[in-house]
Amino acid sequence: MRDKRSRHEIIVEILEVAVDGANVTKIVYRANINFKMAQDYLSYLIKYGFIEILAKNGKKIYKTTDKGKTFIRKYKELEDLHY
Repeated sequence: MRDKRSRHEIIVEILEVAVDGANVTKIVYRANINFKMAQDYLSYLIKYGFIEILAKNGKKIYKTTDKGKTFIRKYKELEDLHY
């Protein structure tokens, strides 16, 4: 069994799921979090400009911004230094 994921690991997983746009259900299942956690993380990521909300057929779609993509890249660079 894996160790508990860090807040940053969860953020990166959410950002990766939303790179091409995703609804909250897709984010919940792909990032393996519950809906409450998803709402908390998404609110934080939107507030700081890592994710934007788009409307597609009247539904909310969350999409990773360029700033969010930069965060993913930088996080992975740090991870590579660690291992």
